[in-house]
Amino acid sequence: MPSPHRNQSNQSNQNKWSQKYPLPSEEVSSYYFSVPQSMLDQLMQIRTWIYELAEADDRIGMIQECLKWGEPSFLTPITKSGSTIRLAKVDDSMFGIYFNCKTPIAQEIAIQFPELNCDGKRVLYFPTNQKIPKTKLIVCLKKALLYHKRKFQIEKEI
Repeated sequence: MPSPHRNQSNQSNQNKWSQKYPLPSEEVSSYYFSVPQSMLDQLMQIRTWIYELAEADDRIGMIQECLKWGEPSFLTPITKSGSTIRLAKVDDSMFGIYFNCKTPIAQEIAIQFPELNCDGKRVLYFPTNQKIPKTKLIVCLKKALLYHKRKFQIEKEI
């Protein structure tokens, strides 16, 4: 039987994290609140950064958050500027930020930030017991959120 304290803690966290950027559905909310607390805090921080990047850059536009492959995913449906970003639990002590494997986004990240744990194909791994390198991760998120704008710019320059 679940502990009533865990439910109270989840409710408190849900209120804390969803005040500025409300969770879009019960399904998305359920995913977040099924992961360990340390991972939840980190996923919610990354989620906040994604929304803040969109607010700060008109080229990104509105963010649509939904489940893809059963995991929280972020799309740019109006501007179509970005490639999907997906957040997923790998195990209880690690999560990944997944990028479309048909794009060079993960490869770019692996080259630019070799100190990050990126497979160069589709995923950037983070252990939950380490602080997320915000400045570097913001660059990575922007690469994905502006992928189609950058791709067009590169093609235009060639």
